[in-house]
Amino acid sequence: MSTLANIPGPVKYLDYPVRYLENALVAIAALMILVAMAVTCVDVFMRYVLSMPLSWSFDFIVLYLLPGSYLLAFSYALRIGAHLKVDYFTSYINRRLRGFVLFLIGLFAVVLFAYIAWFYLLEAYHAWLDGEVMGGVIPWPMWPGDMIVFVSSLIFALRLLIISFSHLPLLVGGEE
Repeated sequence: MSTLANIPGPVKYLDYPVRYLENALVAIAALMILVAMAVTCVDVFMRYVLSMPLSWSFDFIVLYLLPGSYLLAFSYALRIGAHLKVDYFTSYINRRLRGFVLFLIGLFAVVLFAYIAWFYLLEAYHAWLDGEVMGGVIPWPMWPGDMIVFVSSLIFALRLLIISFSHLPLLVGGEE
């Protein structure tokens, strides 16, 4: 992973706030996992011991906790290098071409995830305005799930932007 010193221009100043948000989001994701485990344990106990299951637990976990527990950690995982990457071909091309290709692919990914973030922001806004709820025993609002996708996609796009610009020094023969 590139160091902050290798990121040219003003993009390097994005790293600190994005890093702070990634750390906060991964903590929230971990908390969501703990809450999902606690709710599941309580539901199992109440279902099989007391014959009184929680009617809301499945929808709550599936709508909010599971998506949040993995989507909110995406950017953090990218920053620490935990995502799967195939670098088979990178060793066969020269450094400048590799830097150029990684920069272009990174910018394409930034645009893609920025679009996903924008789309889900609009979805959340309209779901909130229209009062969209999931049918069931409890009418769970739909906009929080959309906001989870928005926030995670936006932070992911910012991390991709930082990483993309970190490949620019390769174009002039610098270190990665």
